[in-house]
Amino acid sequence: MGGIRHYPRDVFDLNHDRMKKLAVFLSLAASMAAYAQAPQGATSVRPGMTDWVDSERTVPEHTQFVTYPTPSRGEATEGSCLVYLPDGYDASAPRRYPVIYYLHGGTGSQREVAWLIPRLHAAIESGEMDPVILVAPQALPIGWYVNANESDPKVVSGPICDVMIHDLIPYIDSTYSTIASPAGRGIEGFSMGGRGALALAFSYPELFGAVSSIAGAVVDWEEEPLQRALECTFGDINDPFSRIYFDAWHPKTAACRNARAIREGDMKVRMWVGDRDRLYDENGNHITARFDRLLNRLGIEHTLTIVPGADHNPSEIFDPAVNPYDFSFWRQAFSRGADAALPADVAAFISANFPEQSVAEATVSPETNGDHWLVTLSDGTALKFNEHGNWIRVQTQGDASAVPDSMIKDEIRSYLSANAAGAKVVRIEKVPRVGYDVLLSDGRTLRFDTAGVPIA
Repeated sequence: MGGIRHYPRDVFDLNHDRMKKLAVFLSLAASMAAYAQAPQGATSVRPGMTDWVDSERTVPEHTQFVTYPTPSRGEATEGSCLVYLPDGYDASAPRRYPVIYYLHGGTGSQREVAWLIPRLHAAIESGEMDPVILVAPQALPIGWYVNANESDPKVVSGPICDVMIHDLIPYIDSTYSTIASPAGRGIEGFSMGGRGALALAFSYPELFGAVSSIAGAVVDWEEEPLQRALECTFGDINDPFSRIYFDAWHPKTAACRNARAIREGDMKVRMWVGDRDRLYDENGNHITARFDRLLNRLGIEHTLTIVPGADHNPSEIFDPAVNPYDFSFWRQAFSRGADAALPADVAAFISANFPEQSVAEATVSPETNGDHWLVTLSDGTALKFNEHGNWIRVQTQGDASAVPDSMIKDEIRSYLSANAAGAKVVRIEKVPRVGYDVLLSDGRTLRFDTAGVPIA
């Protein structure tokens, strides 16, 4: 079961700057103040609070501003997101990439991801992190990542959950070279986005293989200090139905409903919170720890890391000098790829001969002599295995890669060294009762018998 990790406190000055904390609160309160100032109890919303397309189009380095259709909202509607692509990404190449969806916090926008992108890029460049695509959607600063209670006239949010699940993810998978499976799809968010990440992952375990919540606002109804922020999505704060609606979309509800699927899918789950955050301790009310206990009771493996000295701010939570962002979480989640369902012999073969690659896709092909496995690796290499788990065909992507020497008989390699110097083996296939067919990068096809002797 997951456990709570505490970092040593002696590296911090524990004299808390109360004025700083007050400034953060006042800034947040000011951004929501329009809610309380509306006449006749109606909800007033500052400009931009209901925009599905971010008005600011500047982007961090290596990132694109993208608009996509949102049919869940109606015809001719759009949403926007930022899409980070790693160096070397080529839409025409066969390689496929995992995707991390990053959800912004309350009163924020897709641009909140700017703190993470340079760290992610540096981790990929250094080899600490395998190349991934990152998508940061604009999801309304007040929407809680749920389908809003549209029966209430005070609600100004919309079907954000449907847009994320039914519009954005299919668009990304159809537009970019993604690993379109839970093994290649993760979700992370901060504050309201951390809550949304947990809620979406736990509601759709068939879509997500990993979830990371940074100071996730896993609050109950009465614990949200800005009640007007609730009213914009869930309805009149004095209407009992609004609270029922809120509870129905709480990540704890999704966790209880889908605990078995989450466990059986081996979803990777982590949570972070600073010990100066009210989500950690509000006068003895340990909000994040309460959610941690729920996951323990449900048998959902996870980690909760408590960072001393950190308030409700990802820059403090991931201070490089104290608590560097842990990219190994994603690397481990995505390295499992689709191989979790592969026969042990097949998985071991891939690990031994293609150690730098992960499994992007694996399917079963029923054939007359039993089920065969068709496997595609992250670099586009295609493999076929028979019903016994033995390889029968390997097809790489031409000059960009080659069949590993470990798969080629010594006699064949010796022949090629003497007669095809400089050419790579880009395809090799076992021919029943004959031997091997070998395709070289220069276009020649050669046949060898089972002993590795060339056949004219």
